Amino acid sequence: MDNPWLLLGFLSIFHVIGASVLANAVRDLWDDVREKDPQGCRAAFLMIWATMFGCLPFSFGIAYAGSEDGTATMLAGQVAVWAGTFLGVLLARDAVRRLAEPFLHHETMMMLFGGAFIVVGAAVAAFLREDGQLPALMTGLTFVLIGGGVFAYGLWKLLKSTR
Repeated sequence: MDNPWLLLGFLSIFHVIGASVLANAVRDLWDDVREKDPQGCRAAFLMIWATMFGCLPFSFGIAYAGSEDGTATMLAGQVAVWAGTFLGVLLARDAVRRLAEPFLHHETMMMLFGGAFIVVGAAVAAFLREDGQLPALMTGLTFVLIGGGVFAYGLWKLLKSTR
């Protein structure tokens, strides 16, 4: 992937998921410590996993910034996405949860997750179609197929539950 914006968009998926899980784990750990009811290894595991999942893509940004064509702009974008997500979830989790509560059903979340995969896959396939990069095109189509399946299953479950 030679396009830094496409790479930033793809890596941002991992930053958003990792930073969100890490912020939730930090909040849960803080709540447990305040209530003097620690939950054991769950919070520690989530913090380690989320740190690896959300911060490992920084290595791609560092490598891109160090290449002859690269600049530090993409790395700064990655830091902004990660930090913004982390702080947003850490500081406004309860407010966002109250606002989004009508939409936080299992079926709706599956449709949102599947829809995001469809959009990412279609974008990857569309941007790399002209370059003749068959593996990248197949990756995009795989994202579209998986996202379409998850979206369709969520829609089917939603329609089935409203009968």
